[in-house]
Amino acid sequence: MTETLALVESPAQLLNVLEWAHVHPGEASSLSIAILQPTDRHSREQVRRLCKFASQAKLVWRRYEVRSGSVSRARTLLRLGRSVSNAGRLVIGDLFSRTVQALLPFSKAHEVVVVDDGTATTELVTLLTQGRQLSRWHTGDTSRKGDGKGSSVSRWLARDTLERFTLFTCMPVAPPPGAVVVPNEYRWIRDTFGPVRVLGGADLAGTSLVETGIIDQEHYLEAITWIARSRGAWRYLAHRRESPEKLREIAEATGMEIVHPELPMEVMARVEPIGHTVLTFASTIAYTLPIVLLGSPVRVELCEIDDAWITEGTAARSVDFLRKISSLAVARHGLSKIPPQSRGPRPPLSLPGTQQHGLPGIPGQHGAYGSHEAF
Repeated sequence: MTETLALVESPAQLLNVLEWAHVHPGEASSLSIAILQPTDRHSREQVRRLCKFASQAKLVWRRYEVRSGSVSRARTLLRLGRSVSNAGRLVIGDLFSRTVQALLPFSKAHEVVVVDDGTATTELVTLLTQGRQLSRWHTGDTSRKGDGKGSSVSRWLARDTLERFTLFTCMPVAPPPGAVVVPNEYRWIRDTFGPVRVLGGADLAGTSLVETGIIDQEHYLEAITWIARSRGAWRYLAHRRESPEKLREIAEATGMEIVHPELPMEVMARVEPIGHTVLTFASTIAYTLPIVLLGSPVRVELCEIDDAWITEGTAARSVDFLRKISSLAVARHGLSKIPPQSRGPRPPLSLPGTQQHGLPGIPGQHGAYGSHEAF
């Protein structure tokens, strides 16, 4: 039996390995999951919760602290390298990762599966197709063409001993040369959790575009304040990378309740009550939630980004990427678009718990799968 090793570094990647294992039970029977632990508290908590589901699915997993001191990191990578060397099949969550790239030379795998790491999958496919260096979309790198077959990752994927290269994805992408695409329909979530419980009002999903330096924070605060007022959003579902200081400002400016999901949004939407509308900026959930919530009355709407919000010095590549994933999401799922704020009078703010939305006014409550904090 072919030994299968998964390398994941984030809750989203771990979730998508669970999805892959659910629809490939034969291959997953030999699966071991190596979790390269993230550093931020909310990501680690989401990973911890997902590990419980992995155990329930009888999957073997182990966490590795690869971001500790240099000596400890070297020892951990050496130990992981031996596991990578023994695996006939690798399931990878992020080919952009320097840690993963450091482990690839150990591999003799005849099969490679790349699962989604969010919308970065679209950029990965573009760069592999064009034979360019792999660099993350928000770094500003121009991704110049490499020598020969492109980047070292491209050369590794093009080796003669690799028999099969698969992309397991929900993104609307064409496979790069030599690869096949297998659609990720989130069967594990839909088969395991539900039915969807719908709240009144709207939920606004937070974004880390401020943290990555793409969007100006002041403009972002103005935008979500207007969205909260005009769309009746009463909860702000914080992105795991958003800072407490920023979230405190959001709560004070908008009156929204700040929610820190303890599971990825795709799972939370099926295990906890969710607003009848989920509002999101350009992000992965614009693709995943319409699939996860298929058949429910919940709508997903896309908040457009105004060019005026983009920070000075942001690379054109980053702006083009945001536009691309927004237009693809709208085309893929027929999402309604919310244009940026117009220069008209502001509608009155509807605070959570009012009769207008028929919502329970219970800020600060703690649910089974999400923690709610009122700043």
